[in-house]
Amino acid sequence: MARTPLYKTTETEMIARITKGDWEVGRRLPNEFTLADEFGVSQGTMRRALISLEGMGYLNRKPGRGTLVAAQAPAEAAPTRLTPSLLDAAGTQLSLEPFRGRADIRAATPAEADLIGADRVAVLERTLKHKGRRAALETTVLRADLLPAGLDEDAPAPLDQLLAHHAIAVSQLRAEARAEVTDMAKSVALSVDRHCALLVVSTEAYAADGTLIAHQILRIATEGAHLAHQ
Repeated sequence: MARTPLYKTTETEMIARITKGDWEVGRRLPNEFTLADEFGVSQGTMRRALISLEGMGYLNRKPGRGTLVAAQAPAEAAPTRLTPSLLDAAGTQLSLEPFRGRADIRAATPAEADLIGADRVAVLERTLKHKGRRAALETTVLRADLLPAGLDEDAPAPLDQLLAHHAIAVSQLRAEARAEVTDMAKSVALSVDRHCALLVVSTEAYAADGTLIAHQILRIATEGAHLAHQ
């Protein structure tokens, strides 16, 4: 049986404070570090809880203003969907096609279980091509109870398209990008020099109730590749 992830427990406690009036409308909340310490969780767990509550309409998070308790009740409409787009150096869509991969269903690691609240996960690990050359490494982790037959190795690479291919509904996507360099294994897999620069895009997919259902990491070696949001 799937267990409740830690961030969902934290989220429930925070909603209780808001609905009971302990956190009044317009109140500015402490930063993630302080909140994480107050609730006895990691900063990553607190960040996921805040993102989820923002998506449900309980919080407003604005750069330079911090996190505020929302001035209205949670919206009844579907949460806003943030669609990440991968672009090449010319600003056109970066197409990534499956080259080789391995799909599996296995027991979740402790980190995976905490992340998506499931004891078993469907995992897809692939090398992807762009314009005929090996361009990216993908790791996608999904709750196994959503797809007992496992992930399709030939599914489209972007997480929203991959989940749509498997008829899994997604309410919201969140993507973050960072820089990384290849180690020996990644340089061999991508056929690039060691210490080649990579664009690492981490994308999370959420259900309508704010539950995290899938997580994908793309490590992209295409020069000039970048992440845009539409």
